[in-house]
Amino acid sequence: MRSLAAPIALLMGMVTPAAAQFSELKSILPRGGQRGTEVEVRLKGTRLEGARDLIIEPGGIEVRSLEVNEKGRVDAVLAIAPDAELGPRAVWVRTATGITNLRTFSIGAFPEVKESEPNGTAEEAQPVSVETTINGIAQNEDVDLFVFEGVSGDRISIEIEGQRLGDRLFDPAVALLDQRGFVIASNDDSALGRQDPVLSVVLSESGPYTIQVRESAYRGANDCRYRLHLGRFVRPAATLPLGGRPGEVLALQLLDSNGSAGEATVLVPTARARGGWVPEGVAAVPVRVSGTEAPSPTWLRSVDLDNVLEVEEQEATAFHAPVALNGVLASANEEDRYSFSGKKGDRLVATAYARRLRTPVDAVIHLRQGDGKWLAGNDDNAGGPDSRLDINLPHDGDFLLCVRDHLGRSGPDFAYRIEVTRPSRRMGVSLVGERPQFSVPQGGSTVVDLSFDREGFEGPLAVEMEGLPPGVSLNIPEVPAGVSTMPALLTADDHAPSTHAMTRVRARATNPDTDVSGDLRVDVELVRGQNNVVFWAHTLDRLPIAVGAPAPFRVRLEQPSIPLIRNGSMSVVALIERDEGFEGEVRLYLPFLPPNVNSVREIKVPAGSERAELRLSARGNAALGDWPLLVKAEADTPGGRVAIGTEFVTLKVAEKFLELTVQPVALEQDSEGELFLEIRRLEGYPGAARLQLVGLPHDARADEVVLDKETATGVMALKVGAKSPAGTHKGLQFRALFDLPGGLVVQALSAPELRIQKPAPAVAKKPAPKKPVEASAEPKRERPPTRLEKLRAEHAARVASESAEDGDGSGAGDAVEEEGEER
Repeated sequence: MRSLAAPIALLMGMVTPAAAQFSELKSILPRGGQRGTEVEVRLKGTRLEGARDLIIEPGGIEVRSLEVNEKGRVDAVLAIAPDAELGPRAVWVRTATGITNLRTFSIGAFPEVKESEPNGTAEEAQPVSVETTINGIAQNEDVDLFVFEGVSGDRISIEIEGQRLGDRLFDPAVALLDQRGFVIASNDDSALGRQDPVLSVVLSESGPYTIQVRESAYRGANDCRYRLHLGRFVRPAATLPLGGRPGEVLALQLLDSNGSAGEATVLVPTARARGGWVPEGVAAVPVRVSGTEAPSPTWLRSVDLDNVLEVEEQEATAFHAPVALNGVLASANEEDRYSFSGKKGDRLVATAYARRLRTPVDAVIHLRQGDGKWLAGNDDNAGGPDSRLDINLPHDGDFLLCVRDHLGRSGPDFAYRIEVTRPSRRMGVSLVGERPQFSVPQGGSTVVDLSFDREGFEGPLAVEMEGLPPGVSLNIPEVPAGVSTMPALLTADDHAPSTHAMTRVRARATNPDTDVSGDLRVDVELVRGQNNVVFWAHTLDRLPIAVGAPAPFRVRLEQPSIPLIRNGSMSVVALIERDEGFEGEVRLYLPFLPPNVNSVREIKVPAGSERAELRLSARGNAALGDWPLLVKAEADTPGGRVAIGTEFVTLKVAEKFLELTVQPVALEQDSEGELFLEIRRLEGYPGAARLQLVGLPHDARADEVVLDKETATGVMALKVGAKSPAGTHKGLQFRALFDLPGGLVVQALSAPELRIQKPAPAVAKKPAPKKPVEASAEPKRERPPTRLEKLRAEHAARVASESAEDGDGSGAGDAVEEEGEER
């Protein structure tokens, strides 16, 4: 792993709780202890004066005593069982009002000593014994030296817990010097420890050896604490194979950077979240060689698959799916090949496990035809270096599955595991939010926001919680198909004892044809680095849940008696009941809304107020039906922030009531016009509505239109003022208001654009031409008639004369014809 740049170590640090108003645990000292002993620890933080107990992740630690000495400080005595598994445990402080954030306490195998300053020169080096755990601090520009007596032929291993303690972004480095001061081994980062170094050497001669510890860029600090484990233990960097069946006794080849580190036999446990940051489906397995155990576990996949080991002598190792392929990329630019036969349309999933099992390999998977022709490949997957390849075979025949490192790197510990399976259904459960600890007030409720990750199915789910504290009950509706989040409501009765429990959460498909379930897993982020990348976390498979003191306020959500319609909006009412003496601000949240329903997720209710309205709006594709709805409320009290929840109510999401057809309109400034409406009433229309046009520009207005159950068309008068801005206005919207007995339902409808034009300029009248000045009084001469005008006049006169003589109109046609011939 690459070293961190110096500025990162300065600027980044421990992940802090999302809200500082909650009780906060900042430090635990010392950072660990030897199993089989009692350890006095001091816990510091804020709002710890009401501390009642410590909650510790199951695994061999018992609280013998607890004393709150002063504000922000708790002293405790921890008894560590002799057979406790090595590694970190999560610790929380339980107060009267809640549970603090998570910190860790590490269990070691060796006697513990404390670094003694000064120890920065060869003369000042602190003498230590082999088989020791040293608790130290890497200060700024600090170098810590420790000296021990080594024996020729001994295997000496050094492993440091630094960043893995979760205190801050800390990149320790270690070197081993011989008696002449020459470095014989060193390490900064390791795949096994991430930013934490590990080294293991066989001593070539007897004599004093010096261990040098520092922050890799010499930029340490007062909180750059480390635990250095020095011993004769075998420290495997990887194993072959890298997994087995749960309950199987598995023979392992132990690998490190020098080659084989021996063999060991282990019992593969069921996959579980213990040992720090644990990937899904992985178990932390202690490896003991010659009676000595490494300070941290080896990581193995725990799944029901056969193992196939690569055969170096063969060009390709044959396999049949489903199977787990295990190998080592020992030579530079090595590519391991595995052969199989398949039919056209066969579907397989090849998933790499290497970096997730703390080996150095950045795996790349390729699918080739039997003749070597490339078909498909994958490098990284889901933001991590372990690849996944979904395979759909294009034809019948023989194929090759090929594995290599992305950069062509190699080594004796470059082990990998490729699981080749059929596509299957799976589900995971996690939390929404950053606080994986919950306190339920006596006589009240709190909300646990759950998230569900389905793969291969979309059906409904049922949620169960096992191991709740006494007097606490669970209420959570069935999670509908396709819905990925749902709040769970935990309620403590009035007489629930003040205690805590580590609770399991499981979701299962309710469809009898879908046999799939999943347990909760939460990666609690402890250290982030540059670009907000998580550098260290602690994985939980249970939630700490406690019963706390009654909350000084309660919140009730009124059952809505009107529906929320598509393209509509409505308000739900929350009522706050306060104990005497509590007048503080209360913040309300909607942790869950139906698909495509929106709202402001937080409302601040002022001090003393007892009522709040939460406005909901539905898009045109909002999911129809009855949906559960509750409110989460938080308030700051003298003992810290208190979080409670309301009971569920039912929100009905219904189809819209109206549809409108309206033509665009254009008006001049300072003019009036009309919008002609075609109205289509849909099922559920309540019979009457008021229609408004909103979003009009300045100095424009529209009259409200009243609709009844018979209205099919309507006219809305529109007035545009002289100061209305000219141009095209597209932000208009109709709003239909339905006054129902349970409240006001509002539906939004699209409106056409309004074009406002400036008035056309008035056409100026041309002045009459001036009469020319006449030179004399001579009369104006008339234009003589044309030949056609003369003929017309003669014809008219003749017709009139003949009509007078004959008394009828006969002969008129002939006369015209003759006249025409004459012309």
